[in-house]
Amino acid sequence: MFARVRHMTRLKLQRAVAEVIHESDRQSRVEQEDRHDQLLAEMTATTGELARVLGELSAARSQIAVVRERLDDLEQRACRDITRALDVDAAADSAAFVREHMPTATVCRHPHQTLRFALDLVDGDGMALEFGVAGGTTLGIVAAALRPRGRAVFGFDVFTGLPEAWRSGFPAGEFAQESVPTVPGAEIVAGLFTDTLPGFLAEHPGPVAFAHLDADLYSSTTTVLDAIGDRLRPGTVLVFDEFFNYPGWQQHEYRAWTEFVDRTGLRFEYLAYTGDNEQVVVRVTG
Repeated sequence: MFARVRHMTRLKLQRAVAEVIHESDRQSRVEQEDRHDQLLAEMTATTGELARVLGELSAARSQIAVVRERLDDLEQRACRDITRALDVDAAADSAAFVREHMPTATVCRHPHQTLRFALDLVDGDGMALEFGVAGGTTLGIVAAALRPRGRAVFGFDVFTGLPEAWRSGFPAGEFAQESVPTVPGAEIVAGLFTDTLPGFLAEHPGPVAFAHLDADLYSSTTTVLDAIGDRLRPGTVLVFDEFFNYPGWQQHEYRAWTEFVDRTGLRFEYLAYTGDNEQVVVRVTG
């Protein structure tokens, strides 16, 4: 009897131990599986982050290659680019001119800002004239500013382009228009300045209060200044659109203006210029 009880007790104990071991094994497997899943998730996240970093490194390498190529190009230009050297010399010569002749002039940052600065100065009686209309953009600015103030506005252009070569990249025929533009508030006078100005001035007596000289060429600018010279008065405002700051600037509008001043003894003051372009504002003083 006692042996049987002891046997049964041993069996129960063995079963209990087996169950404990089994549960322990199951719990260990669960914990291992959870740890495995956690490690797998961490590895997946790390792989994703690594892929992102590698992608960024690849993009950075591409950007560095572009920058290096650009630096090589700039170095090459600095050493051997004739066009750049001409531009640098032209800017330096223009800066020297500013230092000597217009150290207190207003510096504008866009050609249209320079033009509007000049238009705000226009006062007194007289016509407003533009020489070199092209598509009519600047003539539209002139008309919008001066026509509401009761001033007659006229634009002159041959519309078949430059009558002769101007500078590198600007051959005869450059700026030709497919048609004569319509500019609200302004009257267009089409033809060469030499052909149209004498008759126009004969029909339109009186002073010139404002002139926008966008004729580019020495010859064309000289023609205009000689034609309207006796219409300029103290207070007349002139804007030269290609006065300086390009290779060869000393041979065109600048030359025409300085020769005109030498011939006539006209007194004037420089009031403004475009800091990184070619425009200069002048006001006649006597």
